[in-house]
Amino acid sequence: MFITQIVIWFQLNAQVKWDWFKDNYLLLSILGMPISYALLYSTKLGWEGFGELWPIRLLGFAVGIMSFPVITYLVLGEGVTLKTGLSLGLAVIIMLLQLI
Repeated sequence: MFITQIVIWFQLNAQVKWDWFKDNYLLLSILGMPISYALLYSTKLGWEGFGELWPIRLLGFAVGIMSFPVITYLVLGEGVTLKTGLSLGLAVIIMLLQLI
């Protein structure tokens, strides 16, 4: 799920940094097929592990929220504001609650 979130970041946001991404929407849209497969597979694994959908959804949300600022900082140099930091803290709490 974490790796898929990284790929999704590049699929959706790399266009603000590199012209290649801005000029190849069709190829990036086709990339949605393997991304969808990876998300379907992670849902399957999550269902086998938890036996419920809510933990999978909340973990997916938390993983996305936690990976986004790291990649955004590394690629675009955007820092974390207080508001973003608090949101990240809440995402960590959500993930920990689902793992209990």
